[in-house]
Amino acid sequence: MTLAANPVKQVSKPAEGAFENLRFHDLRHEAASRLAEELQAHELVKMMGWKTIQMAMRYYHPRAEDLARKLG
Repeated sequence: MTLAANPVKQVSKPAEGAFENLRFHDLRHEAASRLAEELQAHELVKMMGWKTIQMAMRYYHPRAEDLARKLG
């Protein structure tokens, strides 16, 4: 995961009503999904504060390419 030097400049104005139905859960889900791309499931459990690995498995859906990259 890489960040731009100034990510604020790269963000465009959202469309009218884009966040109308946005909930905290949506942001948490997005964060968990992105972290799952970089972390193993047991690490995701600890980062998100869950008690069971089953909760992490709701978000942990590695792509074949990502698994191959981790294998080297």
